Amino acid sequence: MLLQSLYALVDLAWVRSLGQEAVAGLSISLQAFFIILAVSQVVATTALAELSRAYGEGRVDDARGYASTFALVGAGVGVVAAIAAYVAAPGYVDAFAPSADVYDLGLGYFRVTTITFFSQVLLVVLGNSLRASGDFLTPMIFMIVSVTLNAVLDPLLIFGVGPFPELGLDGAAWATAFAQLVALGAYVLRLSRPSDRPRVLFFTRPRRPEAFFRRLVTRGLPAGVQFFLISAVLGIVLAAVKPYGAAWTATAGGGFRVLQQAFLPLVAIGSAAAALTGQNLGARAPDRVRTTIHIALLAAVAYGVLAGLFFFAAGRGASFFFAEDDAGYDLGALYFRWSAPMLVAFALTYVPTFALQAAGRAVLPLMAALVRVALLFVAIVVVIPAVDADPVWIFGATTVTAFVEAALDFALVERFLALIRREAAPLPSPQPAAADPP
Repeated sequence: MLLQSLYALVDLAWVRSLGQEAVAGLSISLQAFFIILAVSQVVATTALAELSRAYGEGRVDDARGYASTFALVGAGVGVVAAIAAYVAAPGYVDAFAPSADVYDLGLGYFRVTTITFFSQVLLVVLGNSLRASGDFLTPMIFMIVSVTLNAVLDPLLIFGVGPFPELGLDGAAWATAFAQLVALGAYVLRLSRPSDRPRVLFFTRPRRPEAFFRRLVTRGLPAGVQFFLISAVLGIVLAAVKPYGAAWTATAGGGFRVLQQAFLPLVAIGSAAAALTGQNLGARAPDRVRTTIHIALLAAVAYGVLAGLFFFAAGRGASFFFAEDDAGYDLGALYFRWSAPMLVAFALTYVPTFALQAAGRAVLPLMAALVRVALLFVAIVVVIPAVDADPVWIFGATTVTAFVEAALDFALVERFLALIRREAAPLPSPQPAAADPP
């Protein structure tokens, strides 16, 4: 995740050299990243829950068959998502583009990006499947390959170095699409090779878990909707700053992209906690579930505090990735002063969310996310315009509502831990009946 973060920041810096309109066009498509992530989570979260439970219970053959089934379902979902995104591209980009130039750049980039709607679904599903088996190394290796290839191709295709065509902003999209397809091919080759090792995951004859489609709806769909709500949050913010011009759109989208890279390590911690939570639930070890979640929370909060302090203090420097002049740097610094504390909120959100999803309780964090979006909508669409507040309050409202969601998620996961501990507690031994008096 850290490697991916480094690449994404370099990617944003290359695009920055094309001007604020290009950054704004890229920012519009950034929201689509969370849309496809939402689609991916419908299948990937269910796969993580089912496979990790099967491994915890020692049903490795079942897990292998489940992995094949989830891969096929993910491929079908990815094809449908890519086609739908391509068809909807003009209307989607027009909804957020503040000018005709941004619209043209954003539309070209987004249409190429629709290829990744197919590859991204499968990458998330297959990565989750391997993590559920306890294999965290292979997804990391494939990420290194993809990130390195992406970083090499990015400037070559953007600026047309050597024999490569000069594609501008579209070149960044083509670099990402090609790198993801290479990583996807690596996953397929790895999982297509059978192994004699007893716990190694590989494709076998597809096998459906019990109540497969019901679990996709009850476990996967809430997780997918929750990630879609992240896209909704960014959409509300982009729509709110649209009247203020390309600089505000570039700052809102570019700043969020920088923070997105900063919270990817929190996603990594949450993913690890989810896999271990599922395995230990399958092994009926509630104390280990509790220990896993609490250690993950401590690590995530510690990282969130340090990263938040860094961006709060160095926000002007971090604006280099999307700003091109002093006014842009000043606006970027303002964005990070209001938004950097969100990294602590994300720490308290992602670990409980991933753990509860792996436990089959995805509806609980979804409720917290819905509360946050509703509050943010009221604040940005109703309250801020009514009091004619400075537009920077849009960023402030985003941060405050993030902490509301974090508090709810923390309370929900603690309630869940108390519940499974009570359920696992042994019943008290019956007391011997008192002897009858003589």
